[in-house]
Amino acid sequence: MLRPEESVNKDDIKILKEQIFGPNVFWVTETRATDDILDGGIVVRGNLRAPRDQVLETVIKGVKQTFGDKYQVFLVPDPDSEEADPKGGPRVAFQVLPNIVAQPKPIVRWQYAAATVLFGLTLLSATQLGLLANVSKLPKETIEWLARPENYDPDRTPPGLEGFDPVPFLLSSLPITASVMATQFVHELGHRMVAFRKKIKLGPSLFIPNSQIGTFGAVTQFKSLVKNNTDMFDVSFAGPAAAAATSLALFVVGLAWSTGGDIPKEALVPVPTQLFQGSLLLGSIANTVLGESAMRNANVLIHPLLIGGWCGLVATALNSLPVGSLDGGKMTQAAYGQSTLTITSFFTYVGLGLGFLGSSLALPFGLYVLICQRTTEKYVQDKITPAAGGRQTALAVLIIASILILLPMLPSGTDAAAVNNGTFL
Repeated sequence: MLRPEESVNKDDIKILKEQIFGPNVFWVTETRATDDILDGGIVVRGNLRAPRDQVLETVIKGVKQTFGDKYQVFLVPDPDSEEADPKGGPRVAFQVLPNIVAQPKPIVRWQYAAATVLFGLTLLSATQLGLLANVSKLPKETIEWLARPENYDPDRTPPGLEGFDPVPFLLSSLPITASVMATQFVHELGHRMVAFRKKIKLGPSLFIPNSQIGTFGAVTQFKSLVKNNTDMFDVSFAGPAAAAATSLALFVVGLAWSTGGDIPKEALVPVPTQLFQGSLLLGSIANTVLGESAMRNANVLIHPLLIGGWCGLVATALNSLPVGSLDGGKMTQAAYGQSTLTITSFFTYVGLGLGFLGSSLALPFGLYVLICQRTTEKYVQDKITPAAGGRQTALAVLIIASILILLPMLPSGTDAAAVNNGTFL
């Protein structure tokens, strides 16, 4: 049984029809309960008497003046008509929901605690990535001993570590750790700056650690209603755009410092050349810049910033995939609509399931999306008007670039094992 504040009562429905919609705004032909009886809302069907964005603004203003914060209004597709509206676009209806069920769930304390714990775990995973990349700085006998699993003994100190000073080794992880964390910080800052400008509240960022690239990014929920698809697109786009620019700068600088200059050899880290097969776009660029002769070797010396930039670009590409409520999913929903997102989500799941997108990252990232990010965004008041002004083109470019980053290079011979089973550089 719904409480009174969780439903639209009959007297309010009459006021909505006669005073707020009216014959000069939206000619009402039917009002009925929404398909989800638990939300206590109504669907108002009828005919537009003005452009839909003007009608929506008029209705929202009227509901606010008449009922205060009791109800929220959404512009939705007409559930019983597939015909085009005479004024252009699809036929629309209005959904009026009680504020208590229309708003996103408020932030609770455990979310801040979870955000703190996950941030710490992500920092550890980024540090682990930096240490692993610099493992060659350990004594040779230690590396050889650690390479044999049968030697594992928690009560025994590995050979070569007697008198070994761990501080330089730990400090060697800082460039990669700092690059990975800085990229994600910029990503979240981009979201929050645009959200603040558009007066949209965001929840705490729940970072997702990953041992191969440091982090999969963060889950950041809307905690207030979003006015329209353009606002949702802009908030969602700002994060990947900022992270991509930062990561690309790190990647380019890292490449430049890997090929010459005054960078001492001790500052570089050896990386198996097979790992560059993990990305069609980034691997091709790296192969071109580093040179064919260097790539013929089993290992190539590169600057840590290249690794940090590579990981940042891969994480950004993953979050830009058009699926669920990832940044790419929200942008696709905003620019091309819910039906298009359904199609792109299907093909994205296929690409991740078959390992075409992200290689060894595909399975864990796919599971993360299914568990945490599979549902589409529903807290948008104008669900009809697509984001325009070049945003569709920008999204298409972003998705194509993301796919090229996540597709592996076609391996030959033994390179196949590195792409399918190895670390995604």
